[in-house]
Amino acid sequence: PTPVVYPPKMLKSRSFYGLWICYIIGAFVGLSAIGISSPVGEEIIEIDPRWAAGSVSLFALFNGVSRPLFGWLSDRFPPRYVAIASYTLILIACILMVNAQSGQIVTYLIAFCLFWFCLGGWLALAPTTTLRLFNPDDYAQNYGIVFTAYGIGALLGTLVAGSIRDWFGSYTYAFYPMGILAIIGTIVATFMLKPDKSKPTNN
Repeated sequence: PTPVVYPPKMLKSRSFYGLWICYIIGAFVGLSAIGISSPVGEEIIEIDPRWAAGSVSLFALFNGVSRPLFGWLSDRFPPRYVAIASYTLILIACILMVNAQSGQIVTYLIAFCLFWFCLGGWLALAPTTTLRLFNPDDYAQNYGIVFTAYGIGALLGTLVAGSIRDWFGSYTYAFYPMGILAIIGTIVATFMLKPDKSKPTNN
């Protein structure tokens, strides 16, 4: 008979819920931004649609570069510090876009490079943190559970960003909840994204 697989001890850990919430926020903000990258450039910055579409290639480069970088950082520093750094960059990007005006192409490029950079970062930070904080022998099952946060963030992120545009008439308003979530993520990471006291670790 097929053996029964019980939920791992990770589910009893406060740090799991800290990581899960932080991952949802990182995925939500990142995928919200990705989904509106070109429309924001056309509507708020009023750049040529071809340039807006072409800028996505630059954003994708930052998304790719961040993965090995965040993986390297996560191996060398406590995960909560790396997470807080990510949320700080997201908050900076949100502030830039809330204040962005027509023609401010550099502001737009910097902000969305940061958004894409941080999303790529979370795709490296979450698995590395799962490996560091929980039993490595259960890594496959543990990360399978942690990865559900990405699915939730992706679903909500793609729905909410477009809806805000419909409700308020401008993509500018999408950056307010993103900024608030970045602040919430910083608080959660500070208090919950760290090893349980009962688990010996070098973090």
